[in-house]
Amino acid sequence: MKTIFITEKPSVAQEYRKVLQIQSHEKTDGYIEGYSPVLKKDVIITWAVGHLIGISSPEEQNPEWGGRWSTDKLPMIPQQFKYEPQKSTYKQFKIVKSLYTRKDVGAIYYAGDSGREGIYIQALIRNQIFKTAPKLDERVVWIDSYTEESILGGIRDAKPYNSYQHMVDSGYARAMSDWLIGMNFTEAFTLTSGKTLNTGRVMTPTLAMIVQRQREIENFTKTYYYGIKAGENIFWKAEKRSRFFESDDLYNENGFLKKEKADALVTELMQDQKLTVEDVKVQQKTEYAPYLFNLADLQAYCSKTYKISPANALSIAQSLYEKKFTTYPRTDFRFLSSAVAVELKSKGYNVPQRYIDDSKVTDHYAIIPTFHGNASMLSGLEEKVYQAVLKRFMDTMKPPFVYDAVSITYLHSNKERFFDSFRKIKQTGFKESVNEEDVADREVPSKGNTIPAIFTLRNLETKPPVAYTTGTLVMAMEKAGKLIEDEELREQIKTCGIGTSATRAAIIEKLQDKGFIDVDKKQKVSPTEFGKAVIPIVERYDEALISPLKTADMEAKLNAVASGELAFPEYMEIVNQYVADTTKKIISGNKENLAGFGKSGSSNTYDCPACGKQLKFGRYGWYCDCKFSFGLEICGHKMKETDLADLIAKGKTKAYTFKSKAGKSFKARLLLDKQNHKTTFEFVDTPQKKTAAGKSSGKAKSSGNSWGNSKPSGGSSGWGKSSGWGKK
Repeated sequence: MKTIFITEKPSVAQEYRKVLQIQSHEKTDGYIEGYSPVLKKDVIITWAVGHLIGISSPEEQNPEWGGRWSTDKLPMIPQQFKYEPQKSTYKQFKIVKSLYTRKDVGAIYYAGDSGREGIYIQALIRNQIFKTAPKLDERVVWIDSYTEESILGGIRDAKPYNSYQHMVDSGYARAMSDWLIGMNFTEAFTLTSGKTLNTGRVMTPTLAMIVQRQREIENFTKTYYYGIKAGENIFWKAEKRSRFFESDDLYNENGFLKKEKADALVTELMQDQKLTVEDVKVQQKTEYAPYLFNLADLQAYCSKTYKISPANALSIAQSLYEKKFTTYPRTDFRFLSSAVAVELKSKGYNVPQRYIDDSKVTDHYAIIPTFHGNASMLSGLEEKVYQAVLKRFMDTMKPPFVYDAVSITYLHSNKERFFDSFRKIKQTGFKESVNEEDVADREVPSKGNTIPAIFTLRNLETKPPVAYTTGTLVMAMEKAGKLIEDEELREQIKTCGIGTSATRAAIIEKLQDKGFIDVDKKQKVSPTEFGKAVIPIVERYDEALISPLKTADMEAKLNAVASGELAFPEYMEIVNQYVADTTKKIISGNKENLAGFGKSGSSNTYDCPACGKQLKFGRYGWYCDCKFSFGLEICGHKMKETDLADLIAKGKTKAYTFKSKAGKSFKARLLLDKQNHKTTFEFVDTPQKKTAAGKSSGKAKSSGNSWGNSKPSGGSSGWGKSSGWGKK
């Protein structure tokens, strides 16, 4: 009997082909088949292409939920979720199905992405094909890199599929709760506010964090206050022994609210222009190299250093992983397992115990180099990111940074005290070089010594909160809304965070795409006016949906499902009740009007180019009562608000590459057919050839849905057929 290996994508399948040394003489489509001298058996290697299966649209779940949105149809809570093959990858799904059901197949090894999302994608395909658990040897290959060693080890140690059942449950639970919250709350808020208000379990609390930070910045009022100094680095402080301690005249212990109060103290101090060394403390401190990168740390580093988005950083990390230069990127952990440490030691890399902790590694260990291949072939950002990962790893094996922290207390004759502190470097260690301010080549004074002093005013001011960057936002999402940059403290604070390492970058991009936030070239994040208007509305009817801590609590429940501590039905009962109650509350109470905001977060509105009435915006794009529509996605290409503006102003859009129903690409622009209230395609290669773009440009399908273009072919969740989804 033959063994099937199904990978996450074709490129990974080729790696398996090389490692297993497949000897094949026949040309096949969508799979590789042949004898493996490594395994000494006949094998078939096939692949997914992302999600082959997706959750069905509301109208497919229940015909009554089709057509135009209506509060009468809410809440939409399927008794049993349905899902279906994605149209864009249907051909590959049919190939996989034909392979899974072959009579000569005795085993299937699910070799997708090694994580909850990866095993969930594999489960979707499996459960769409098999109505009940198949009588096959089903196993899961779980690896951390695409090296030959890792692949063979993963195949050798592959565990039975049913040992991952709790993780599969968690994948379904996450997808179903995202569907329920997104569909119901989006429609409820949209119908009651007059503007499409996309809502999501992770997206909305992330937006709330950004809006709250912006509020703090906008409400900030600069306060000037006045301190005193006695030289470049010697400052007065109103500590407990000062006569000004906790005085109402102070802004804080470093200065006065009023300049005249500070001036008066300066005048007094100048009566005796010297200070006496009252106390000297010298404490040796040791600073170790940072912990290894997890994905959030790497994304934050890339955002700060290279000014690239978390999505771009993830894409680069994924590419390095697939090219076998680094290990699995979608990890939340910053440590190595003891087993990996032993393996590294055998290769000459003796990682200190500080960076090894089995209790802090569950699915995957930190991102490290594999030391396979020729890294000199890398260039551009790939080379820079690889070098950052390599340096972070190599630094763990270098000596620590050691310095003496010197603290000096000076006493004035009027009993007020001044303070000075600096470092004296003893060992640069992993830092190799340090900032000039860290290298204080100064003598440490002796207790009782006196120094001359000129006392002057110190002008101080409060600083506004700092806006999020995409990097600090990812770090804050990881810790459920708390931006903690100190790595020791980050390790101490335990939380599930908002979203997962695999989804946070996509959430930020989605917020930007939906017009809730702006991200500038330096990766600074700010909410749009639309984004700022949305949060108070959501907060009024569902405080839980904007709370990072409560969202993290839901993530914790999903983790409990994955570990078997919480049963799937129990979790879904909680979510269903929450969605039903909140949806009814929104429908009955929300009266806010957001109709003035355009899709981009501005106040743009558009008149129908066919009849002149104001266009409406729905789930699938812009539409008008006169039947004109302009879809968000047309023949596989995502359209933008600027394209609609071009169509209205110029009668045509720019030329784009579209894809026909048969999967063939063609280049064309959309032309306005005002007389027939629709758009047509004008092919760039053959300008004279025009064809109606009706359905492609947003006409509803026979389901009666007239909210824009045809329904999407699937999302990210679903239970499946009435017979269940194949638990063993």
